[in-house]
Amino acid sequence: MKQGEIWMSDLNPALGSEHAERRPVVILSGNLMNKYLQVVITAPLTSKIKNYQGNPILKPSLKNGLNADSELMIFHIRSISKARLIEKIGEISKEELAVALETLKDLTTL
Repeated sequence: MKQGEIWMSDLNPALGSEHAERRPVVILSGNLMNKYLQVVITAPLTSKIKNYQGNPILKPSLKNGLNADSELMIFHIRSISKARLIEKIGEISKEELAVALETLKDLTTL
C-alpha cells in the first residue's frame, strides 16, 4: 500500500456526513507510515462532481482504473485500518498527488 494508490474500501459504519459505503479511496499518507502502521490516511473519491476548490478531478484511465470522472474529496480525509482496503484499483499521477497534498496543506494551515 503506497501513497497515491487507489483502493476500493469499505467505509461502513459512518457517522454524520462522513462518506460511507464501499467506495474508492486514495492513500495520502507517506510510504514510511504505510509500511509500518496498521492504518493509512485516505481521501474518498466521488463521481458526484462538486468542483470544490483544490480537489483534483480524475478522468478515467488505464492507470487509475476508474470508470467515471471522480472528485478526490480532500476535506474528507480519514485514517482507516488497512483491513478496510479491499483491492487496489490503480493510482493517481504525480501531478494529481501534488495537487491533493497542496490542498491538504492549505486545509491545515492557519
